[in-house]
Amino acid sequence: MKIVIGSRGSQLAMWQTHHIKSLLEQAHPGLIVEIKKITTKGDAIQDVPLPKIGDKGLFTAEIEAELLADTIQLAVHSLKDLPTSLPEGLIYGGSPSRADARDALISLKWKSIEEIPENGVIATGSLRRKAAILNLKPGMQFTDLRGNIDTRLRKLKENGWDGIIMAAAALKRLEMDDQVAAFLDPDVFVPSVSQGAIGLEVNVNRPDVQQLLSAIMDKETVQCCKAERAFGRKLEGGCSVPLGAWARMVGDQMKITGFVSNYAGTQQIRESLTGSPHDPEGLGVKLAERYIELGAQELLGT
Repeated sequence: MKIVIGSRGSQLAMWQTHHIKSLLEQAHPGLIVEIKKITTKGDAIQDVPLPKIGDKGLFTAEIEAELLADTIQLAVHSLKDLPTSLPEGLIYGGSPSRADARDALISLKWKSIEEIPENGVIATGSLRRKAAILNLKPGMQFTDLRGNIDTRLRKLKENGWDGIIMAAAALKRLEMDDQVAAFLDPDVFVPSVSQGAIGLEVNVNRPDVQQLLSAIMDKETVQCCKAERAFGRKLEGGCSVPLGAWARMVGDQMKITGFVSNYAGTQQIRESLTGSPHDPEGLGVKLAERYIELGAQELLGT
């Protein structure tokens, strides 16, 4: 059997895609796996902050079109980039073991967010990260940041910024975590929905591909990501709103922490819920309903 995996062409996307290719080939000797690089709208537009472009399928739509056409049989994404509501005919096919879900500070001057002066400058395009930082440091200044990891590190040095914030998993996967000044506490800096997880997307009409994936799935990762995605879906949260969620197993129970903020970081909801991992989506929805009662949709403007 042969399958073609579709992915973005960035350094990180290619690492993740080759990782999935390797896992599949190890699990299924004789399987032929090819890789197809696909340019997405988010890749093509590099000079506009992501929230201003809009977030519906920004890094996924072109890949999904090929999945629906069966020119590729599997799509590999950073799961945080995959919208929580998928096009008809496509499904979330699961994830292998999740990497570090935390955010990371990279700085040539400071060892923590707390050390950075009130009027310091941090480069990040994430509204969630900005809101979390503003809650701690109301005077912090921000500049938007796009591009691959090498580009971001070069811009940090050239511009003399106080720091940049990135996903820890991306740095670890590319063996660049020696650049990290501090890993940020996920109870305070609640990660983006499914941050650190690789998301596999498949055509609902290809159960044979779904069967191949079952051998490389990590049950705990899939359950936690389903809870987080259900939370985000209920609140209609993508990258254009300050929203995060982080689920993890504590003993035999699942604990999910959510994060919702206004854009200024002055009003925030950060609460947790613990329950059975056997209905992760129900747990995520239950927490989202609690957030709605507390005024989350007013904060988000949804």
